[in-house]
Amino acid sequence: MIRFITIILLVFSSFLVKGQAVSEASISQTMNLSISYDTLKSFLVKKEPPYLFNANLNHKERSIGNKMLRGNIYTSIYNASIMTYLLLSPTWLSRWDHKSDDYKAKDFFNQFKRSYTKPPVIDEDLFVTNYIGHPYQGGYYYNSVRSQGANIWQSSLYCLGQSLVWEYIWEAGFEQPSIQDMIVTPIGGVLVGELSHVATIEMSKHGFRWYEILATCVINPAYALNNKFVFNKKILPKQ
Repeated sequence: MIRFITIILLVFSSFLVKGQAVSEASISQTMNLSISYDTLKSFLVKKEPPYLFNANLNHKERSIGNKMLRGNIYTSIYNASIMTYLLLSPTWLSRWDHKSDDYKAKDFFNQFKRSYTKPPVIDEDLFVTNYIGHPYQGGYYYNSVRSQGANIWQSSLYCLGQSLVWEYIWEAGFEQPSIQDMIVTPIGGVLVGELSHVATIEMSKHGFRWYEILATCVINPAYALNNKFVFNKKILPKQ
C-alpha cells in the first residue's frame, strides 16, 4: 500500500513539474512577443497602448541609408523655411546684421570662412530661440528618420549630424557656430522628438481624430510629412 501511494505521488509530481515548465515557456514566449528593444529609458517597451512601437510607418522596411536620404529632404524643407523666416525677421529676433546698410556679399563669405577657422562661441540669441526653438528643431531632425521606423540610436545620431549641418552650413554665413545650439539642439531634440513620437503613435492606434491631426502637425510635423499628411491609418482595432 505504501509502495502504491509512493508511485502515485511520483507520477503526480512529474505532471506538476512538466506543467510548470510549459507555463514558464509560455510566459517567456509571451514576454518576448510583447516587448521591443526600442525605448529611451529601458530598451524594453511593451508593444501595447500607450507605448505601441510596431506602428505601420511609411518606409519602415527601407534601409537606414534610404531613410537618411529621405530625411535629408525633410530637413532641407524645414531648414529652408527657417532660413527664410530669419532673413525676413527683424535684427532683434534673428541677431543677424545682414540688414545693415554696409552689409555686402563679401561679409557673408568672410563669416562663412570664419565659422571654420575660429572656435564656436556662446551666442546671445533670445532665450525662446535657444531653449524652445532649438529643441523643437532638433525634435524635427530626430523624427525625420524616427517616423520612418529608424531606432532611437540611429535617430539620435542623425539629429546630432543635422544639428552640426545647421550650424556649419546653413547658418555659417550669418553667425559663428553656437556652443549652446550644438548642445541643446541634439539633446533637447532627442527628448522632444521621442516624446512627440510616442504621443503620435498613441494617438494613431485607433485612427486620428481631427484635433489629434492638428496636434500631430504641430508636435511632429516630420511624421505628417513622411505619411503624406494621411492620418486615417488604424493600427489596433477598437475594443
